[in-house]
Amino acid sequence: MSNMRGIYTSVNDLRRHVYAEIARLSYDYKEGDLSKLEQIPYTIIPGEVSQYRDSVFLERAIVRERMRLAMGLDVRRASEQAPVSYRAEECVKPEKFYEPPLINIIKFACHSCPDNVVTVTNACQGCLANPCKITCPKGAISFVDGKSVIDQSKCIKCGKCMDVCPYGAIVRLKRPCAAACGMNAIKSDEYGRAEIDYDKCVSCGMCLANCPFGAIGDKAQIFQVIQAIRGDVPVYAAVAPSVSGQFGP
Repeated sequence: MSNMRGIYTSVNDLRRHVYAEIARLSYDYKEGDLSKLEQIPYTIIPGEVSQYRDSVFLERAIVRERMRLAMGLDVRRASEQAPVSYRAEECVKPEKFYEPPLINIIKFACHSCPDNVVTVTNACQGCLANPCKITCPKGAISFVDGKSVIDQSKCIKCGKCMDVCPYGAIVRLKRPCAAACGMNAIKSDEYGRAEIDYDKCVSCGMCLANCPFGAIGDKAQIFQVIQAIRGDVPVYAAVAPSVSGQFGP
């Protein structure tokens, strides 16, 4: 299982940037003024050229959904048309309670990673012994232009070809979020994108930590917390001891 924890990536950077902008908006908020929400995606993703994906418009659309999650709102599909500020006025109320689910997939950010696919890499040497072909119980392996090729319609993912390849040229590809999930709660939707089975999900966040495309996010209530801090009622925080690690030695 891969694990990106401990590695600061552009996914972490975007996440922190979104939280910083939502926090700034909450501190500066004046009654009835949520129009600044529409500007934040352009602050985080400036200019006309994309930084991380094929389209700057897609990048901003993903940022909009991450903003909504940061405010405790539901994530939306690409087919839903509404401004990022839709229902945002609910977040002005400090007493607004969290609405499940906690862990959410931004579907149009998902890369539709291959899930449990045994495939041959370009490290294949087309060796004379052909152990992969010989050991395959389903006859799924043939040679094309001197290289091993697996017929996915026949492959049963047994891994025998992987075990006998002398070059380690055959690998099993598994969706990172699914590989990290200890509850087998990640499946695929009709488009091959990741989907969470909430009957199994325990909201541990391991899928979120291991998605290299930043397609999985958790709901937060940073906007509401800051509104509560700005109010007249005392706010008490119960924090985990690990919070001290955020401030260095």
